[in-house]
Amino acid sequence: MEEAEVQYFCIICGKPLDSPSGEAACSYCGKRERADYVCPDGHYVCEACRLASAQDLVWKTCEASKETDPMQIALFLMKHPAIPVHGSENHLVTAYSLLTALRNSGEVRVGKPEFHKANQRVKRASHGICGEWGVCGCAIAVGAILSIITGATYLSDRERSLALRVASKILDEIAQIGGPRCCKMATYVAIRVAVEFFARELSIPIQTSTNPKPCIFSKSNTECLKGRCPYYGEE
Repeated sequence: MEEAEVQYFCIICGKPLDSPSGEAACSYCGKRERADYVCPDGHYVCEACRLASAQDLVWKTCEASKETDPMQIALFLMKHPAIPVHGSENHLVTAYSLLTALRNSGEVRVGKPEFHKANQRVKRASHGICGEWGVCGCAIAVGAILSIITGATYLSDRERSLALRVASKILDEIAQIGGPRCCKMATYVAIRVAVEFFARELSIPIQTSTNPKPCIFSKSNTECLKGRCPYYGEE
């Protein structure tokens, strides 16, 4: 009996993958190579990125990205299976998406040292910190980014206050939505608040035109708030 051909699907858009005859650029890291499977929309993921850890994937993607919309960057990263629905990996996604958008916008000087600082700070926000410490890691991520780009320390005046204010604004909005943790909702809130706050308080006009509603991750979250969440909607 002839075995049925295995069908693979694109992790970015969900469409069936085709077997091409040529090279393609990895949608995550940008590497060009002979492609084994490519989706009809041209998405291709190299083997290294398919197997990458969350931290390696986020760094390689953000290093290669030319995108200036932090929400678009975050959504793209979170589609990869290395980024779980819940977990501290989403804190890194929040931080690096904002740093990448800032770098690509040309409004702030951002290089490898800033990404390294962000990683060192954000990784202190462990899994489940929101329930155990009363502070969301995505809010910590934004506070860390603001501190990095302003050079804030515990001895700073205005810069320290700005970091505290943006983090507290994010925490308040997440708390108002309520419910069990949802790292996707927290990421959406953190990025939106950060974009608005950076423009208003720092005159850094990074923008996001991407609306994450309807949330594409709602079916993967068994505790999804559904109608209580401002990002929920039927696809």
